[in-house]
Amino acid sequence: MSTGPLPRISLITPSFQQAGYLEECLASVHEQGYPQLEHIVVDGGSTDGSVGIIQRYADRINWWCSEPDQGQSAAINKGLAHATGQVFGWLNSDDLLLPGALEAVAEVFASDPNAMVVTGARIRRGSHGQDDVLPADPVDDLKAWYVRPMVNQQSTFYRMEAIQAIGGVEERLHFVMDYELWEQVIHRFGPSAVRIVPRPLSVFRIQAASKTSTAQHRFLDETASVLHGLSLQVARRDLADVLASGYAITQGLRRFQSPLNNALVQDMVVQFLLKWDHTIFTRDQFRRMRLFRRTIELDRGLLTPLQSQWLDEVDEQLRMPGWLAFRSFRKWKHLVR
Repeated sequence: MSTGPLPRISLITPSFQQAGYLEECLASVHEQGYPQLEHIVVDGGSTDGSVGIIQRYADRINWWCSEPDQGQSAAINKGLAHATGQVFGWLNSDDLLLPGALEAVAEVFASDPNAMVVTGARIRRGSHGQDDVLPADPVDDLKAWYVRPMVNQQSTFYRMEAIQAIGGVEERLHFVMDYELWEQVIHRFGPSAVRIVPRPLSVFRIQAASKTSTAQHRFLDETASVLHGLSLQVARRDLADVLASGYAITQGLRRFQSPLNNALVQDMVVQFLLKWDHTIFTRDQFRRMRLFRRTIELDRGLLTPLQSQWLDEVDEQLRMPGWLAFRSFRKWKHLVR
């Protein structure tokens, strides 16, 4: 039970051309019945009927607009400029809150003044309606919160003072601003400021037009960009050079203002590279992983079993003397199967 008054939650819904999902999203917010809700809807100038849907809910929305903007991150920050709550979260217009989610989050913030982040699981809903639960971050592996966080964005809420200290979301990012924000907050306040709600709080919808479905390479490029900036901040040009080998690095991202740990940054980069490049398909990947193995010193005793398996797969593929030999060998293996 809470020991103080329930906080005002500023929930921002950025939207653009999502009329097919927007009403269900808005309904999921207002059916919460949470008395201290401040709902802000920022539409990017949709022409698909979204404005009419927003107008039907206008008496329950604290502020809204429909005008061209610079993308989702800019829309969130535009909403933040109108927010007055003590807690912040955002819900994309094709996603949903589950019943009681806001009250569950509010109870944690009200009862624990040291909580800066409250997060829970989420349900991933496929294009054919199939559901599976994406778990929250593990409570027994705090290092994973830095190195391989879940970042269940729809189920993650921040105390507003933390968001104000960091400066909102990074507008140069259009795909992994939630990941960058999580890393900014956890590096500044530490795992002790995170609280886990042990149940799903939202539905993350996978649909054909969503960014998650159409632009995975952009997610990887932007994640590499965040890690590239972190590497430069800890003077690890070797890590930065590997990330810049084939990934399109977004320049000029904001710095992390909190102290950074060199070894932890390397762990973050190693996890990213092994997860996404352990199976080599392209010349860029071959060059990147060859550079990685030649320049980054690894202690296998510090790797997880899965990372060790990935590393073995990388080393096996890099036995070829060059890209052309590797490609020819791979084609031969495919033909003789």
